[in-house]
Amino acid sequence: MNLFPIGRFSRMTRLSVKALRLYDENGLLPPAHVDPSSGYRYYDFGQANRA
Repeated sequence: MNLFPIGRFSRMTRLSVKALRLYDENGLLPPAHVDPSSGYRYYDFGQANRA
């Protein structure tokens, strides 16, 4: 699985980090993985089409 940190995914999809966090909160585009210790969000390449 190829995971991208939220900042890189933001640049790939041209969505702001703030928008991605909002989409996660509303269940529209949850991250593929959330680091349990830091809470940092990671997205899968396949999610770019949905974004």
